[in-house]
Amino acid sequence: MKKITFSHADYEKFRRIHEKPPFTARLLQVFLLQDMQVTDAFKEYDTKFYVGDMVQYFLLESPLWLVLLLESEDGLLFTTLRSASLSKLQYYKDSQGEQFEMVVRSL
Repeated sequence: MKKITFSHADYEKFRRIHEKPPFTARLLQVFLLQDMQVTDAFKEYDTKFYVGDMVQYFLLESPLWLVLLLESEDGLLFTTLRSASLSKLQYYKDSQGEQFEMVVRSL
């Protein structure tokens, strides 16, 4: 099964869908956005995570972003921002409708 890797297990978005990696989700749609099109509110949603009681944010730096719209097994929607390249865009576009395993990067 294809995987989408996250840097942390305790992202705010995972709390909202009541799941923590590892779990599976279906890739519904891929969007390509320029950095200036991504709102600060969306960046905060995508990057906010917790270490104990401390709130932290993953640093985003890219001129182009892929927004992956995913559906959990319970039917709840969430997104993730990924830095864009032509190869990544093609990979995710070709994978729309497929199940992915959400995993946390091993440190």
